[in-house]
Amino acid sequence: MKFERFIARRYLFSGQNRALLSLITIISIAGVALGVMALIVVIGVMDGFDNNLQKQIIGAQAHIEVRRLNASSPSITTGSLEQIRAIPGVKDAGPVVMRMALLKVPGEGNDQRQTGLMVHGLDTENGHEVTDIMKHVEGNAKPGPNEIVLGSVVAKEMLYVKPGDTIVVMAPTFAQAGPLNMPLMREVRVAGIFTTGFAENDAAYAYVSLAGAENMFMAPPGQVDGLRVMVNDPNHVNVVAQKIQELLGQDVLVTTWQTRNKALFDALVLEKWAMFVILLFIVLVAAFNIVGTLTMVVTEKTREIGILKSMGATEGAIMRVFRNQGLIIGAVGTGLGTAGGLITCYILRYHVSIPQLQSAYMSDHIPVLLNPLMILLIIGSAMLICLAASLYPARTAARLDPVEALRYE
Repeated sequence: MKFERFIARRYLFSGQNRALLSLITIISIAGVALGVMALIVVIGVMDGFDNNLQKQIIGAQAHIEVRRLNASSPSITTGSLEQIRAIPGVKDAGPVVMRMALLKVPGEGNDQRQTGLMVHGLDTENGHEVTDIMKHVEGNAKPGPNEIVLGSVVAKEMLYVKPGDTIVVMAPTFAQAGPLNMPLMREVRVAGIFTTGFAENDAAYAYVSLAGAENMFMAPPGQVDGLRVMVNDPNHVNVVAQKIQELLGQDVLVTTWQTRNKALFDALVLEKWAMFVILLFIVLVAAFNIVGTLTMVVTEKTREIGILKSMGATEGAIMRVFRNQGLIIGAVGTGLGTAGGLITCYILRYHVSIPQLQSAYMSDHIPVLLNPLMILLIIGSAMLICLAASLYPARTAARLDPVEALRYE
């Protein structure tokens, strides 16, 4: 062990005011540990909720959607599906008819029981996996030609219907009825109710079979409003989207789940980094304790510092003594805080149950996601702050004049 580290360790817990100095040292270590622990727990929980939200969005929406760029663009046909399915990274692809419609509960006096939403016509017969919504359906997940599957918010909070009830779908398509043009109206049975946990989807979407959508909206067979594409790795969806754009040309609009929810995820990232900076102030407060602790050590050890310098210790060696003290406090505090944070995250994830989370996240446990890179960033930031806090006391000690330090001894 180099003498700088040996002396640094002894200085922290020795001297005439040993009890006071030891207490201040322990408080400094505890401050660093508390800051690191809070950072790991809060960032882990925020990452867990973000990841959970991302899974819900991915499950409810297609990874990639292909639509006509505008009304004058050529119609999208199902002929491109096999070419898209052959692109590396594509899990599956399927056609979709997407139209706005007004849903209403039939009967008089039900004017308030109606809502407008987007109805998706999906190819549910051929087994193409273009959505995960079907995995979260109460009732029949594969509607027939005259059936519909509603989101839970629409069914339970807007229309107050359940599987087996009948509703009326009014399409924005007009048909000739004598001398008048009347909007298409179809009575359909509620086959099921899906719950994704993402309220925006549960309140704004419903789906029917592709044949049902063609009948409901009088859509020409083979011509669809868009294509839904699922990929093997949703986090690298942009690579596949670029290949689809090159394949289909510039007459179509290719969007990914990331671009459709960019504002939401940008806000979550900003919130996480703001929380990181705010909680880092706990470590900064602990750094002031480190400055105070080392300043007291310098004051108390003036004579010993004078002796060391008179024996040939350089200013650099004296600086390293007190710098090592700051690193010791930082290392111990960071180590304890990291251990405490990881243990707390484990307890929150596996042993804390909150029933209120069940309806929103399909789990009553707090979602915790530990990112190794983020943990390393927290550890590195804490150690850097502790090192910076030791520089002023270290420079003060290094500049002591040994003659002045020993004048009255």
